[in-house]
Amino acid sequence: MTTERAVTWVLAVALLASLFGVVFFAANPPTVTEPFTEFYILGPDGSATDYPTNLSVGESGTVIVGVTNHEHEAVSYTVVMKLDNETVGERPVRLGDEETWEGEMSFTVEEPGRQRLRLELYRGEVSGEPYRSLRLWVHVT
Repeated sequence: MTTERAVTWVLAVALLASLFGVVFFAANPPTVTEPFTEFYILGPDGSATDYPTNLSVGESGTVIVGVTNHEHEAVSYTVVMKLDNETVGERPVRLGDEETWEGEMSFTVEEPGRQRLRLELYRGEVSGEPYRSLRLWVHVT
């Protein structure tokens, strides 16, 4: 009978220790990710297709730009749209942690040929190198 009692106490202590461990980790979850920001573009219909890549001179193209903040703090961003290194749009965006912003940005092509549409994301003001950047080639006829 003493052996059974000892086994019961050992199992009870193990169960209590497990319970305290579960409660501790539930109350203090570990940080699972490094801080980062998602930066993406979508076509005008809101999907990752049908980008305005074939336009005529004088025609406008529209993309949906998205930013999701996973930086573990509120961040002010600036989105800059450039067509062949000329700024054609700029938008300030302030996001709390885990917030997402999506907005339409448009551009108009004035010259024929292959042109590079570049979207740059800056943390704060526009200066130095962008925090993130995206590129889309536009063929203009």
